[in-house]
Formats: sequence, structure tokens, C-alpha cells
Amino acid sequence: MSAKKLIGQTVGNYVISEELGAGGMGAVFLAEHPHLGKQVAVKVLHSHFSPTSNVADRFLIEAKAIAKIEHPNIIDVYDFGVLGDSQLYYIMERLRGRELVQVMKAQPKMSCAEVFPYLRQISSALEAAHGAGIVHRDLKPSNIFVQDGTPPRIKLLDFGIAKMFEEEGDSPTLTTTGLVMGTPTTMAPEQAAGNQKAIGPCTDIYALGVITFWMLAGRPPFVADASAVILALHITKDAPNILEFAPDVPKG
Repeated sequence: MSAKKLIGQTVGNYVISEELGAGGMGAVFLAEHPHLGKQVAVKVLHSHFSPTSNVADRFLIEAKAIAKIEHPNIIDVYDFGVLGDSQLYYIMERLRGRELVQVMKAQPKMSCAEVFPYLRQISSALEAAHGAGIVHRDLKPSNIFVQDGTPPRIKLLDFGIAKMFEEEGDSPTLTTTGLVMGTPTTMAPEQAAGNQKAIGPCTDIYALGVITFWMLAGRPPFVADASAVILALHITKDAPNILEFAPDVPKG
């Protein structure tokens, strides 16, 4: 079913009213309970993906991962199901605000005091995810949502390529050595090298280090025109000294 045809359709107990955004895996819609007026977001897998495809596997992994963690800094999932034409969907809380990447564009360099509230909440979310046996594997500014209000309140999004490292039932396609999945700018060396067996909590911690550097320095540690070059730099080079770009950052 196309995005336009979903408008007005009932999904679970909610009626879809508009499309909020779309990506390679699926689209996200705003929906409302017809009697309570409660608004939610509904993520629907694109119709051209079979329910038995590897993409559908990742979609289900994402829903399971988010539902398993239950943390105030991770978006909450309420329900999961299948539409009449076999499209998978899950219902999650509706957020108001903007992605961290937009905050960083508006303020390219931040002080340590400004970065700390973000860092504390993201770290708390990752600690909960890792405690539940889940590695995000694609932590980046566009997957961190900053809700409206002061102080900033963080929600971690998009567990679409999460790895449940305590489970043995992962799809071989998702865990095959040599398969590079993630975003080059924030990718840990083991992930950049396609060494899926080595991916663990430290993979997310490395990405968080990259994001912290980026927020303080106004640029990520490694910059290049080609993604392959950035991956190689993560594997072969130490991060540059942040004091080169942000001399006011305390040495400690």
C-alpha cells in the first residue's frame, strides 16, 4: 500500500492522518486515537519489501530491540502488527523537537557544559541497551532526537541494524563477516572492517566518542570526500588531538 493510500486508514486503534517522513526501509506516519485524541507515530515497512525479506528481519529486530529496553531516553514502542496487504508496522510514541544533527548545524561548536546534558543522557540510554543485550550499531547525530523544552531531553532512535549480542538466532545475512553496515563518519574500526563478530558495546561507545568530538570541535575526527577513505581512517589512524580544533576543551 502506498503512503498516500495509508492516510485515513486505521492501524491498530489509531487512524493515520499524515506522513511525517520516509527512508529506505519505511515511512513514519502521524496517527491519532479517534476517541482519546492520543497521538502516536506509526512506522510502516515499504510495501515492496516481502515480510520474509532480510529488510523485514531488520524491521522486526528494530521493534524487538526498542521494546526490550524500556528507558526514558529511548523511544518507546507500543505495538507491532501486519496490515492487510502484509506490510509490517509498529506503533511508537510521537516526539516533538528536532534531530541532534540539526542542533549541531545551528551551533557547530559547543562548550563542555553544553555537551554534557546530551552526553549524560545518550550514555544512560546506551547503558540500558547494552544491559539488555543490544548494540545499536548506527549511533549518529541524525539518530538522536532532541525534544522540545529546556533542558534538552534526548531520545535514541533507529535500531534498524541493532545487534542482539546475547541471542544466537540472528539472520546470517545480518551477521556475515565482511558486511559493512552503519554510517562511515561514526563507525568503529571493527565495524568499518566488516568484522561483525567483534561488534559489541564498545562499538557504540566509539561512535559516542566521535559524536562528542564532533560537538566540541565542530567537525568529526575523520573527514574525507569518499566513504571508503573515512572507513580506512577509522581502521588505521588514531583520532586527531581535539585541542587542535577546540583549544578551550580541558585537557582531562
